[in-house]
Amino acid sequence: MEQDNQPKKRGRRKKVDAPNALEAYLREIAKEGAGKPLSESLTDESPLKQLIGRFVEIALEEEMSQHLGYAPHQRLEASTEEEPQRRRNTRNGRSRKRLKTSHGEAEIRTPRDRDGSFEPQIVPKYGTITREVEDRVVSMYAAGMTTREIQSHVRELYGFEASEMFVSRIVERLDPMLTEWRNRPLERVYAVVFVDAIHLKVRHQSGVRSTAAYQISGYGEAGTMEILGLYMAPEGHSPAESASFWHQVLVELEKRGLEDILILCADQLTGLEDAVASVYPQARFQPCVVHIMRSSLRRVPWTERRGVAKELKRIYQAATYQQAEAALERVRELYDRTHPALVRQWTSVLPRLSDLWHYSAPLRKLVYTINPMENLNRQVRKVTKNRGVLPNPESALRLLTLVLTRIDSRNRDRARPDWPRIAQELTIHFPDRLPENWGLRI
Repeated sequence: MEQDNQPKKRGRRKKVDAPNALEAYLREIAKEGAGKPLSESLTDESPLKQLIGRFVEIALEEEMSQHLGYAPHQRLEASTEEEPQRRRNTRNGRSRKRLKTSHGEAEIRTPRDRDGSFEPQIVPKYGTITREVEDRVVSMYAAGMTTREIQSHVRELYGFEASEMFVSRIVERLDPMLTEWRNRPLERVYAVVFVDAIHLKVRHQSGVRSTAAYQISGYGEAGTMEILGLYMAPEGHSPAESASFWHQVLVELEKRGLEDILILCADQLTGLEDAVASVYPQARFQPCVVHIMRSSLRRVPWTERRGVAKELKRIYQAATYQQAEAALERVRELYDRTHPALVRQWTSVLPRLSDLWHYSAPLRKLVYTINPMENLNRQVRKVTKNRGVLPNPESALRLLTLVLTRIDSRNRDRARPDWPRIAQELTIHFPDRLPENWGLRI
């Protein structure tokens, strides 16, 4: 059987031609804009800008026809009576507005109906900004740009002026969504929870002062780092981090459905451990070793810090608790005379760290420090450092929530690769507090 050696012709995509009138119109515009930047073809008086506006107007007209159920100029409807009846809802003229799009501003005429029930989709009622522009402004705001920087970027990108109120109105529209996120229901049990506060300069009625923003994150059943809450201290509250306010925060978490915490990691804030025990009495409180180290080294002259740090690391990096005690005894021999306060500190803190040596290396590495919160704080500071002073507590809470929601959405797809092993170990350490196959059901 002879084979056909001729090459096969590849199928070509069928070209979709524009209507002749539109094609001719676009060619005329293209002749005028040939050899020029596109921005010059999108000036206010350019035919291309008018074409964009006209497209939106036609789409609005079609939406109005679908809403009313009849075409333009059909005000009367057929009736069983001799005289046709006037329709209950009819068109009621048009209103002008300037629509801000990613191609600049375009003036359009929006149709109205007598009942005022028309809700257009292509451009929402009372809306003057397209969703694309809104999303980009929000992204710039969440990235840490100031209002003045956003104004400059909007002018360069889209060719229209954006006032401070323009930016504020766009961001304020997110308030219901951000409030819902902060108050969303939580899982019943979280294995490891981290708490920490970050301090920001915020303008209050009494003036500018440092304000604590309390942040909570933790690992639930899926093994991903989830941001559980964000709370701003009120104006009358102490500017310093407070155990009493942490108690209020934990009560709020309980109201949102968080019934049990297995391990809670925090710094050595005075009274915090008691505040945790009052709400979650079964939670194991794990002091942050890194914060303890920082506190210890502040007591030591700069020239001696490297040597002291090396000896202290032998304590918390020991393979067993007995080896940690031996490392502490060595620290006592070396520094009991020169740095007695440091020795007393580690003598009192070592028993509080004893749970670390009950865990395997992966779980121990997860809970011995609140570095995940430190990393979160670094990302927040990248956004807030350019602003200097935030204008009010509401604005500060809005900005931080917007940043944290974006970080949280990225973390949702980043489960720890060692989570199945950690989940099985937690089931062994906390057998009566976790459901069967917890951490392995997802």
